[in-house]
Amino acid sequence: MDKLFNNKWFVRFVSLLIAVMLYAMVNMDNVSNSPSVLPSDEEGSYTVQDVEVQVYYNEDQYEVVDGPETVDVRLTGPQTSIMLFQLSRPSYEVYADLEDEGAGTHNVRLQQRNFPADLEVSINPRAASIELQEQQTVSYPVELDINNESEVKEGYSLGQAEVTPEEVDIQAPQEVHENINRVAASVDVSGASETLQTESALTVYNEQGDELDVTTAPETVNVSVPVESPQKEVPVSLSREGNLPDNVSIVSLNMDPTRAVINGPPDVIGDINTLEAVLDLSRVQESGTLELPLEAPEGVEQVAPENITVEVEVGEEEERTIENVPITIENMPDSYSYTVTQPDELTSDVTVYGAATVLDGLNAGDLTLTADWENAEDGSSPSVIPVQPSGPPNVQVETGIDEITLEWSEESSSGNQENNADN
Repeated sequence: MDKLFNNKWFVRFVSLLIAVMLYAMVNMDNVSNSPSVLPSDEEGSYTVQDVEVQVYYNEDQYEVVDGPETVDVRLTGPQTSIMLFQLSRPSYEVYADLEDEGAGTHNVRLQQRNFPADLEVSINPRAASIELQEQQTVSYPVELDINNESEVKEGYSLGQAEVTPEEVDIQAPQEVHENINRVAASVDVSGASETLQTESALTVYNEQGDELDVTTAPETVNVSVPVESPQKEVPVSLSREGNLPDNVSIVSLNMDPTRAVINGPPDVIGDINTLEAVLDLSRVQESGTLELPLEAPEGVEQVAPENITVEVEVGEEEERTIENVPITIENMPDSYSYTVTQPDELTSDVTVYGAATVLDGLNAGDLTLTADWENAEDGSSPSVIPVQPSGPPNVQVETGIDEITLEWSEESSSGNQENNADN
């Protein structure tokens, strides 16, 4: 059965049979006065309106810029053929042949094909004026329309967008080129918090901002829009780990740069006040320059620069002793009175190690010995408090007294002052 329906002659026969049956039904009232139910071969006519006009020409070099889009076609002939045409609707065509013509206006006679051979075909209008213009290829820069720029994620900003390729070609008649104002791609950045990479179709506009039905080559471009996170400038601190080689001491350390920029969400970078670079002292064998990385804290998207340089100057380590450096007691409650039982005096000799240029001129006022009450080893009297020494950069400080012992009681502040005076 499928083979029968795929046979064009079978389809035509069925169509003719249906046409005869329809005609017979329409003329049923006159069947008694007719010798047969079959339609007669009387003449008839039928007009097909708005038939599209096909123009054949060299599309690589020219473009149709003016000419009729549709015509009306009048068919005259046997009524049976007209009815069959109406039912079967064959692939007919009205066309103008300009294959061998060049640029300019051409007055041509329209032609037709694939209408039934026994029907007379009349085209209205029969002649047409068709203008061909030579195609020209022009390059146009691609502009980028960024939509919803104000709706980027709060705190973030847009960087310099890039479009690839930056230019596209348009092949069209001069008349079309004269009407082109801009070629644009578009991208929506609403809610963006990271760089957007997308492909965008191109749209061609005239001076009034209306879209033109023009094809570009290529038809799409790649768009990259950097989305920059909030940033903050913070100081860089230098910490040290490990030990210097024997008999080596640091004279000076110079960092460059001393500040860095961090990028990230506002709630992350708002809590960061410094970045740390770590100097491994075991790497310091002689004077020179070291490159140290700046590690991005958790949640930070970018650190700039990623590394700093540290210029290190070293010298031979020497040893000096500074006598009678005072020991300061800190964080003792005002309502407590105390008596230092060991040592006899709140002073200690201090040994300092460093390069000669660093140690020269160093005195007791440059050193600090601290006994912090909050570090007391016991909450009852007497208490033992460790002594913490500190000094200028690049100087190692060792105190002769590691801890002090004091007896204390919770008395009036005047008693505290009296005991302090005694000591």
